[in-house]
Parts: sequence; structure tokens; C-alpha cells
Amino acid sequence: MTVGILILFLAVVTYLLVRSGELKIWHVVLIGVLGIYLDRIGWADPVVSAVTWIVQGFTHTT
Repeated sequence: MTVGILILFLAVVTYLLVRSGELKIWHVVLIGVLGIYLDRIGWADPVVSAVTWIVQGFTHTT
């Protein structure tokens, strides 16, 4: 569930940046391609683990 919320948040931020003109469509495409290649070479798991660690650090409530 948390990953879905994070993906939704990043999608909304990306949409707003593209709409404001701060981020061009080709930037989004290149970032997407980078994500696909990171997944194919096996670097996605460490990246996901790092993001999860960071998000849990910010949302840790105890």
C-alpha cells in the first residue's frame, strides 16, 4: 500500500512539473528508460530498499 501511495505521489509531482514547464516530456521519458534499465541490470532492489528505508525513517512514529 505504501509503495502505491509513493508511486501516486511521484506521478502527481511529475505531472505538475511537466505542466508548469519545469520538466520537459523528454526528461520524463529518459528517467523512465533509466528506471527500466536499472531494473534489468538488478539495481532496482537496492534502490527500492534505500527508498523504503528513507520513507520509513520519515514516517517512523515511535
